[in-house]
Amino acid sequence: MFAAMSNLAPVQSIKVDTDRAEVHFAIGGYWTREAMDKFLFDLGTAAKPFWKEGRAFNSLGDLSEFVAQSRETADAIRESLLLAQKNGMKRFAVVAPPAMVKLQYRRLTEGLDAEFFENETEALAWLR
Repeated sequence: MFAAMSNLAPVQSIKVDTDRAEVHFAIGGYWTREAMDKFLFDLGTAAKPFWKEGRAFNSLGDLSEFVAQSRETADAIRESLLLAQKNGMKRFAVVAPPAMVKLQYRRLTEGLDAEFFENETEALAWLR
């Protein structure tokens, strides 16, 4: 079954919990490589205070409205995850990805301390 066209428009939000050293984001829709690069730059900017201080951090990504991406866009995500790990990201909790996204993200998070969860409560318990 195909997602409605309105569900394919890229949407995103980023929040930082400095006390807990966490970067939370929600992302949805289908992304071009250029749009994803901009989002990933913004995500890196949000995490920058942690890695500038040499402080480890965790990430939580709500992918409940995300769809499987092109190989080029997926490669940008993988590169960003590896860079985040290099710069201090310890754990990555993925919340409620649709089945196809979960399959793609299993490949993208290979070698990272990443887990998949049905809801944010379970994801936060694991992160913390």
